[in-house]
Amino acid sequence: MKKLLKQYFGHDDFRPMQKQVIDHFLDGNDTVVVMPTGGGKSLCFQLPALVRSGTTIVISPLISLMKDQVDALTANGISATMLNSSVELEELNQRMSDASAGHYKLIYIAPERLANEYVRNWISKLDITALAVDEAHCISQWGHDFRPDYRNLKLFRQEFPDIPIIALTASATEHVRRDIVSELALKKEEVFVSGFYRENLHITVMSKSGATQKILWFLNKHKNESSIIYCFSRKETEALAQILRDEGINAGAYHAGLTPEKRNEVQNAFVHDDITVVVATIAFGMGIDKPDVRLVMHKTFPKTIEGYYQEIGRAGRDGLPSDVVMLYSAGDKMKLDYFLGQMEDTVQRDKEEKKIREVMDYAESRICRWQWITSYFGETGLERCGNCDVCVSNDNTEDATEIVQKILSAVIRTGNAFGKGYIVKVLRGSRDKNVLSRGHENLSVWGIAKEYSTQDLMEYIIELIALGFLKRNNGEYDTYHITKKGADFLNNRETIELPKRKKDIVAQVTKEEFDLCDREVFDSLRELRKEIADEKGLPTFVIFGDVALQEMARKLPTTTQEFAQISGVGAKKLQQYGDIFTEVISELKEQKHGRSRATCRRHNNSRTEAKQYRLDATKEMLKSKDSLEDMAEALGLSQGTIVKYIEEISEDENIDIKYLLPNQKAQKEIIEGFKKYGHTKLKPIFKHCKERYTYDEIRLVALCLKK
Repeated sequence: MKKLLKQYFGHDDFRPMQKQVIDHFLDGNDTVVVMPTGGGKSLCFQLPALVRSGTTIVISPLISLMKDQVDALTANGISATMLNSSVELEELNQRMSDASAGHYKLIYIAPERLANEYVRNWISKLDITALAVDEAHCISQWGHDFRPDYRNLKLFRQEFPDIPIIALTASATEHVRRDIVSELALKKEEVFVSGFYRENLHITVMSKSGATQKILWFLNKHKNESSIIYCFSRKETEALAQILRDEGINAGAYHAGLTPEKRNEVQNAFVHDDITVVVATIAFGMGIDKPDVRLVMHKTFPKTIEGYYQEIGRAGRDGLPSDVVMLYSAGDKMKLDYFLGQMEDTVQRDKEEKKIREVMDYAESRICRWQWITSYFGETGLERCGNCDVCVSNDNTEDATEIVQKILSAVIRTGNAFGKGYIVKVLRGSRDKNVLSRGHENLSVWGIAKEYSTQDLMEYIIELIALGFLKRNNGEYDTYHITKKGADFLNNRETIELPKRKKDIVAQVTKEEFDLCDREVFDSLRELRKEIADEKGLPTFVIFGDVALQEMARKLPTTTQEFAQISGVGAKKLQQYGDIFTEVISELKEQKHGRSRATCRRHNNSRTEAKQYRLDATKEMLKSKDSLEDMAEALGLSQGTIVKYIEEISEDENIDIKYLLPNQKAQKEIIEGFKKYGHTKLKPIFKHCKERYTYDEIRLVALCLKK
């Protein structure tokens, strides 16, 4: 098993619980896996598929998620395909024929296709040895993302009563887990729950006041890194995306009101690192298999804890430190109340209302964020994380006795019958018509806290609710009364320490720092990864993840043997990318050790003698009309790198490359693609030509068109 793990996935060891799950599943048992996003769920069925003789069917809910996983598997040398509505009929028939001939170890299928009788008959004739159900919480009506099509999965148990089934999810309460077992008719199953805590995610909940400035602060902290910002409405996503673009941030909006083509364009641009920030409604992200999202923000608080956990789970899937931030305002509930009011099913409405209240309780609580979340999912015993906003602020307190006395007195004097906003108005001496109409400007507490900002007072009140000094009244509106605990505090003249007020209190992320030159190596390797990914029309993380690039930047491997030891480098990736990466690292290493630190900071990009030699050799072979294949073999480089050298040579001098072009028919089709889609990106041309020509051929035609 470890040999296969290294050969195909480039890892030396399993992550926690993976080995137990795989052993149980390979023994032919039904299995339920509840594992956080980024915990390695996919490997639990992908590795067993390599061991088993037949085919593993994988049920996955979103096309983009399937594509990313199939691309990643193919890049690792594993035969996999997907069958969904994005595949044209001719290609679909070919894939089904290949599957019948046993060409694939894994076949990804959308759940709605199981309703098709033709597909079910076809599946019944395959040599299926296992079924994997991804995002398994979708099968439960108690889950936050119920999908009726998942109920078709019972057909598998009827058609293949003896094959083992593995169901996987990142967010399932105990009730949902029982539903998964029941709906899939699992037998002698074992449920593996690896824990819901993700130590690399640093949670912050902040007041929504000054939202745009706070968003810009966090985006600046994660400059040039992938970020997702969730908004409430389509209009809000468009407006914020435009604000960010005006600030020079490469952002795109994503919501259900866009055409499918536009949504795909934004999603692909994000996955391929062409844009760094997506501002979206919650319709975005479930199908994103991108491991290097460094920031997830909620501009409006989410509707359920399960949904929130799923959404923040899109950050830091590679295990590196990442921020998740919620901008909270109780006023946002009014927006959600409007939509709840449109629901005719009172039972469902009450259920939704309860879920929203749970999110508000979470936002207003003052216990460790991770303790709250894990206990919600039934996990107990977690020590305080020490990194979330609550833990950080609890370690930095001040005497708040006087302001707490003023707040509690204001609640009592106004009759224990008002919400947070109204109490703040009284404390700050507002002449709002509602305050004046009640005569509350005559109270002794009116204006006694003018020196505090509205934001600070709101946060103090939230603290007091969390501490049990104030409690929400029964009824439709969020009004509060003082509790016995609060009254005792006043009567006994107690003292209290509360977190210091800060304009921007954030959890401090302790990122692993490179020295300056290593950081330059990392950035250079990111550029190289992007070039290769664009050339192949793949997401950057399919080539290598950030974890692998960071290890390269630390260890600086310059031989293929050293490169093979990097985590994430399997046999196929070693063969494909070992030479080009070690070549670039060798050049960077020469620069790193051959200059002073000050010179290193300036990092000039001049060609090394070794590279100049290869450029000169390429030029001579072009004059001799050598083929791409011969040039690549002679210099020990990939054909893609040779094409890059040809592009570089062509910038300085006119050299004949027409002999390298594909046939006239191919040239004509490629040129039509350029006329239709322009020269900015190669992938649309690749798709336009039905993937009949390589990216190298397309780049060579593009080069001739520029002359």
